[in-house]
Amino acid sequence: MQGLSGLCQTSTVRVHHPACAAQLWSIRSSVKSSASHASRLLRDAAVQSRPFSSCRTRPNLRKLRPVQATASAPPKDLPKEEKIKVDEVQVTPVTKHVTAFRSICTQRLKFEIEYGLKRGTTDNCYVIQENNTVVLVDVPDQAFTDDFVSALERFISLKDIQHLVVTQLTPKHVPSIKAFLQRRNTSDNVSQLQITLSNPAKQVLKSTMEKDDEGSKLLEVVNVVTAKTGTTVTLSEDSKLQLIPVPTPRWPDLLCVYHRTDRLLFTSNIFSAHVAPSVVNTSGESPKDVGGWDLYGQDWRHYFDCMLAPVAKQAAGGLDKLADIISPSAETLSTQEAAVGALQKTLKSAQAALEGRQAAVFGEQAMSSGGRMTAIPLTVNALCPSHGPVVQSSLTELLRSYQKWTTDQIENAKKGKIAVLYASAYGNTAGMAQAISRGITKAGIGVETLNLEEDSVDDALAAVKEAKGFIIGSPTLGGHLPTQVQTALGAIVRESSVRELPCGVFGSFGWSGEAVDELENRLKDAGFNMAFKPIRVKFKPSAKDVQICEESGVDLAQAVHKAMKVQERQAGSRGASGVEQAVGRLVGSMCVVTGRDEDAESAMLASWVSQASFDPPGLSIAVKKDRAVETLLVMGNKFNVNVLAQGNEKAAVKQMLKPFKPAEDRFEGLDTDRSEENECVFLKEAAAYVGCTIKDRLEAGDHWIIYATVDTGKVLTESAPSAVHHRKIGTSY
Repeated sequence: MQGLSGLCQTSTVRVHHPACAAQLWSIRSSVKSSASHASRLLRDAAVQSRPFSSCRTRPNLRKLRPVQATASAPPKDLPKEEKIKVDEVQVTPVTKHVTAFRSICTQRLKFEIEYGLKRGTTDNCYVIQENNTVVLVDVPDQAFTDDFVSALERFISLKDIQHLVVTQLTPKHVPSIKAFLQRRNTSDNVSQLQITLSNPAKQVLKSTMEKDDEGSKLLEVVNVVTAKTGTTVTLSEDSKLQLIPVPTPRWPDLLCVYHRTDRLLFTSNIFSAHVAPSVVNTSGESPKDVGGWDLYGQDWRHYFDCMLAPVAKQAAGGLDKLADIISPSAETLSTQEAAVGALQKTLKSAQAALEGRQAAVFGEQAMSSGGRMTAIPLTVNALCPSHGPVVQSSLTELLRSYQKWTTDQIENAKKGKIAVLYASAYGNTAGMAQAISRGITKAGIGVETLNLEEDSVDDALAAVKEAKGFIIGSPTLGGHLPTQVQTALGAIVRESSVRELPCGVFGSFGWSGEAVDELENRLKDAGFNMAFKPIRVKFKPSAKDVQICEESGVDLAQAVHKAMKVQERQAGSRGASGVEQAVGRLVGSMCVVTGRDEDAESAMLASWVSQASFDPPGLSIAVKKDRAVETLLVMGNKFNVNVLAQGNEKAAVKQMLKPFKPAEDRFEGLDTDRSEENECVFLKEAAAYVGCTIKDRLEAGDHWIIYATVDTGKVLTESAPSAVHHRKIGTSY
């Protein structure tokens, strides 16, 4: 049974009745209330006005597990967690005083969609040594605990570390803190350690560590300091670390840390990327972004799209803080000045709604006559994130890109948005919500994501009333919905003004999964229109499950787009312009692109295919961002291009133009086989097919331009010419 991750005591409770399970969920929520309250205080300090609560999402803060609840007849096929292979912990200098500890994994570390490029990841921690003071900034995920602590011990005596600064904390980081404290306490004459972190992070640390006597004892011998605006950590008489709270809905506990001596800004999850050094063929000798945007651009973009695009307005607020204080160093001023200025100017568009937020305080401060604090700009040479490379050579372009991406998402939300509501216990339903949100934003529609455990019923109902569609997800508890989901659902079905909105339901479970059925039935009984089939996932989502979630989000977003276009046509129409008619005269071969990734598979009809290079043989394909197959066409993946034969293309074209349900078989009724080289589908009745490997992706408006080299090819029908697609206008296929 998925859902009862933690409740109130350390004893085991066996649940025999559905009502008991629902009651235990309520107890769990009350236990979490103090941490939730602290989270809201920090969030409200950053965002005061209602318009900027329109993209709130669940912070991945805590999964309290003091009570272990089990079903009376638990499933026998509970999947075992696969142990992640840690490649190494790389210890490399960043500057004179700062050393990076990069825990590297070249596998896909987790199922969440932000790891979807499958380029591995690094979990970065940093050691600052200045004069006689040693500060550790962050600890890694529990997957890297043993290797990290061992590498840290080889580098420095753990008793010499006087400070631990935590920029963002989840329960999966706590085992690393615990192991670090255990090993440190074995030293002789060990001094008291100071742990500095935000108040929401402090609640997570205490609730997780105090589950057992050992954890409680470890906390008793450390000095836990709550970071606030203006908090510093002293390195010497002339040098301090400045701590900057930058809360966002996804990370309400987030801190940035500025090291004035070396002009480094430790940005936590902001400006991160999930990519391992060996994947981009770097030597690994430097933790910095060697190779620049060409190597890491897609990784930064994917991380932003998954983690920050669904909360773009709040991201603008946090970035506005950083833009106010980031000042390029003298040696790079000429190249960075324009980018930082543009970032500041654009993000100021959010200023009106953020007037009530708590201003960051960095170093010396000046108080205006109106009582508002003004920060002195910080000179920054490089950004040190929690994942991916240290950003130095690409600092200008990354700032500029964050500005553009954020602005684009805010503008999309103005046109129309979709509300995603959910509750989750083990993170599986939350991961599904994240994938759905990614699909919605990919299709050009804004998202407002609310965690029903932490957001009120009034907020949930207001979000749905302001949206053009909504999706609601839940785990199953004792065969029923959790209380919070029941309450929100009741408010929605009673609201007659939202019954015309397209909607959908989803959820994960460990046994029976009745919650999803209950969501669907109650919405249908109330007269709501379901935009896609209910999504049910047993235990942790697979690659295909994530694909279904993302495609479902795309489907709902496309339905919203369609309704908006109808409204536009009703408001007035015009004929095609001369430019549109001229562009429509460009022609291309009719092709079917087929791709796969683990158990996920998809295809699309394409006519924008061209040869792009002779040596090596390569081609380019234009893929619209909201196409289902786009998720499979990432760097390094393989696919087939099937060139359709003239006079024999109708069956394939008709099949590919059908409206498909998420993850539905695209090849039903077609004569197909799989190529031995890449296991992708090819059409036996095509004129020819080529197998390709993706080498690069270029963003081009509402499309991606895919460049791929040709690995293999075969002519299937010798005498058949290629089918050609003719259009009349250049604004459609």
